[in-house]
Amino acid sequence: MRLTVFHDYEPEPLWTKSLNKLIDPMNFNDIQQLGHVHLAVFNDGVVGISVTDNNHIVYIKVRDITRRRGVGKYLLEETNRFVLKNNESVIIDTGIFPASEQDGLAYFLETQGYIKSKDNDKIFIFRN
Repeated sequence: MRLTVFHDYEPEPLWTKSLNKLIDPMNFNDIQQLGHVHLAVFNDGVVGISVTDNNHIVYIKVRDITRRRGVGKYLLEETNRFVLKNNESVIIDTGIFPASEQDGLAYFLETQGYIKSKDNDKIFIFRN
């Protein structure tokens, strides 16, 4: 099976265990309340998730075991594509993520074409 990103898709029962690893301590209903849910699925398991609210990415996480294998890049590309259908830019505030993840996320976003805001070094913007 190939890596696929599903947008606003009700998760298959088979995906429950892998999905819960990414969203713990929240549950899927909590995640849905945040906005549009984007699930990266490979071999019948969820390996990444992002959530968007209007043009903001408010949650993004990739399983540790899949890091450096292109999952995050593909998830971000597909999330950007979804958001840019109705918006001019995609915004992510790294300040809402755990402090231990912020530097790595900022570096990753810059490698994916995001530009750091001049007004706030925690805000990153992507324009097509």
